[in-house]
Amino acid sequence: MADSLKQKTIGALLWNLIDRFGQQVLQFIVAIIVANILFPEDYALVAMLAIFTAIGNLIIESGFGAALIQKKNADDKDFSTVFWFNLVMSLVLYALLMAATPLIVDYFHEPMLTKIGAVVFLGLPINASMLIQSTILNKQVRFKEMAKIDLLSMLISSAVAIGMAVAGYGVWALAWQPVSLVASKSIMLWCWSSWRPQWFFSFKIIRELFGFASSLLLSGLINTCFVNVYSLVIPKLYPKRELGYFTQGNKTCDPIVNLIYGSIQSATFPIFSGIQDEHERLINAYRKSIRFTSFLTFPMMVGAICVAPTLFHLLFKEAWWPAIPFFQLLCMGGCFTILTAINNNFIKVSGRSSGILKIEFYKIILTVIAIVLLLHQGVLAMVGGLISMRLVVYFINMIYTQQYTGYRFMAQLKDTLPYLLISLVMGAAVWVLEFVISNQIVLLACQVITGAAVYFAIAYIAGSKILKDSLELLKRRK
Repeated sequence: MADSLKQKTIGALLWNLIDRFGQQVLQFIVAIIVANILFPEDYALVAMLAIFTAIGNLIIESGFGAALIQKKNADDKDFSTVFWFNLVMSLVLYALLMAATPLIVDYFHEPMLTKIGAVVFLGLPINASMLIQSTILNKQVRFKEMAKIDLLSMLISSAVAIGMAVAGYGVWALAWQPVSLVASKSIMLWCWSSWRPQWFFSFKIIRELFGFASSLLLSGLINTCFVNVYSLVIPKLYPKRELGYFTQGNKTCDPIVNLIYGSIQSATFPIFSGIQDEHERLINAYRKSIRFTSFLTFPMMVGAICVAPTLFHLLFKEAWWPAIPFFQLLCMGGCFTILTAINNNFIKVSGRSSGILKIEFYKIILTVIAIVLLLHQGVLAMVGGLISMRLVVYFINMIYTQQYTGYRFMAQLKDTLPYLLISLVMGAAVWVLEFVISNQIVLLACQVITGAAVYFAIAYIAGSKILKDSLELLKRRK
C-alpha cells in the first residue's frame, strides 16, 4: 500500500513537473520576446486590471474545486450543480466589471482601460466553462492528460501574443494572451473529457460544499488582494512605468515559483486527501513533501537572485534593467509563498479551511502596517516591506499547521533550514563570479554550473535523504 502511494505520488509529481516546466519555459520565452518589443507602460496598463480579473476568477471558482476534490463521494449531481453555479456567476461578474469600468478608469486616469477591460474580462466566463472538467481530471490524478492540454493551450496563446506584438498591436498582445489561453484550454477540455453537465441544480449541494469552500474563498480573496495590492498602490503614488517594472519582475519570477509550488500543490492535495484518516502516514507524507519542496525552492530562488543582473542584461533591452531589484525582491518572497502554499494544503486536507482564513486576516493587518510605514519611502522600500511580511505570514502559517495537523513547528524548521543554509553557501559562490568574469554569456554559464555543482556536492556530503531518494529514483527510471 505504501509503495502504491509512493508510485502514485511520484507519477503525479513527474507529470506535474513536466506540465509546469513546459508551461513556464514557454511563458518565459514569450515574456522575453514580447518585452523586447513592448514597453513598461504597456505592461502597466494590463497590470492595472490584474486585481479585478484575479478576484473575478476566484469568486467563480469559490473554493468549490478544492471542496469537490476533498469530498470523497462527489457525484455527477455535485459536479453539475457547481458547473451551473460557476457559469452564471461568471456572466454576472463580467457584467458587473464592465459596469464598474468607468470607476476603474477614473481611479487610474487611463481611458484605454475601458476597451482593454472588455477583452481581459472575457476570460472569466470562458474559465468558468471548464473548471469542472479540470477538477475531475485532478481528482482522478490524471495529470498526464492535463499536462498535454496545458502545454497545447500555452503554445496557442504564446503564438497569439508574439504574433500580435510583432504585428504592432502593442498592449493588445498582452490583453489577448490570457483570453486565448483559457479559450483554447476550454475547447480541448470539452473535447477530451467525456463529462457533460446534467440539467440539474441543487442549493442544498451548494450550501454543503460552501461550508468547506467559504473559508477558502474568503482567504483566497484576501490573498489575492495581498498579492495584487501593488497594482492599486504603485500607479497612484509613483510613475506608471514603476508598475511596468514590477510587473516584468513578477513575470520573470513567476515561472520559477509556479513550477515548484504549482506542481507539488496540485499533485499532493488529491493524494493527501485520499489518506486523510491515517494520521501517522499523513504526517510522514507532509514532512517528505516539505523537504522536497525546500530541496527545490531555496537553491532555485537564491540562484535566481544571484544571476538576476546577468540574466536581465542578456535577455532584455536596457529599458527593462530597472526591473532587476523588483525581480530579486519577488524571488525572496517567492521562497515563503511556496512553503506557505504547501502548508495550506496540509490544513485543507485536515478539513480546517477556517484556519487558512485566520492566517489571511493576519496578512491583512501586516500588509496595512507595511504600506502605512513605507508609503513615502520609495517604491522599492514599499515592495521590500510587503515581501518581508511573507516571511512573518509563513511563521504564523507553521503555527496553525502544527495546531491543525500535528506537524510541529520545530520539525518543519528542521526539515527546511538545512536546504536554506546550503543554498546561501551556493549563492555566495555564484555571486563571487561577478568579480572574476566580465563576459555576460560566459558568466551566466559559469554561475549556473557552479551553483548546481556546489549545491549538490554539499547536499551529498551532508547526507541529504531527499537527494539520495531522487538519485535512486533516476537510476530505477533509467
